[in-house]
Amino acid sequence: MKTKERILAFILTSFVIAILIITFVNKRLEKKNIKNIEEHKQISFVSTENVNVVNEIQKENTIKETTQDKNINSSEKDILTTYKGYPVIAKLEIPKINLETYVISEYSDKALGISVTKFYGGNPNEIGNFCIAGHNYITKNMFHDLKKLSVGDTFILTDNNSNEVIYEIYLVETVSPNETQCLSQETYGRIEVTLITCTTDSSKRIIVKAVKK
Repeated sequence: MKTKERILAFILTSFVIAILIITFVNKRLEKKNIKNIEEHKQISFVSTENVNVVNEIQKENTIKETTQDKNINSSEKDILTTYKGYPVIAKLEIPKINLETYVISEYSDKALGISVTKFYGGNPNEIGNFCIAGHNYITKNMFHDLKKLSVGDTFILTDNNSNEVIYEIYLVETVSPNETQCLSQETYGRIEVTLITCTTDSSKRIIVKAVKK
């Protein structure tokens, strides 16, 4: 009888150990997958991990919304190189939704709380696909109204050399966060811009693609 009890105890112990090993391996794999996603810069800029941080930054910026940088005056505004302490790579104007915003050259959670940012690609107004990401906050310099744009609408992108280029929208779609085809740089010699924001519930991404007119 004691032998049977020992065997049963051994089997039970082995089972518990196996469960612990499987749990440990699964957690390691999960951490590795998260790291890989970050390394490949998938469209996850509104993940639940940084929402609280960005919300706090946004509250602070709302208070400062009417404050200009000390080095700005009206004659310099069109060739602004910094915005609230962040380097600017371009100015984006979308007349249909009354949006005028500066594109910060550095992509980070904090920068996204300040304004829209360069997300991927080369330089603005050059051959390739210049990708701009922004939150859908209801503030004058964010992408809240991006969903109101349609194929055929136009917008203007001004680079730091004061070159103004008009772009015409040819695609508006909603995709999953892991669908990154919109970031492709295979433009076949064309100059393109991709605007990216999230849906209201942050479960999907709104993609607006445009080409130089």
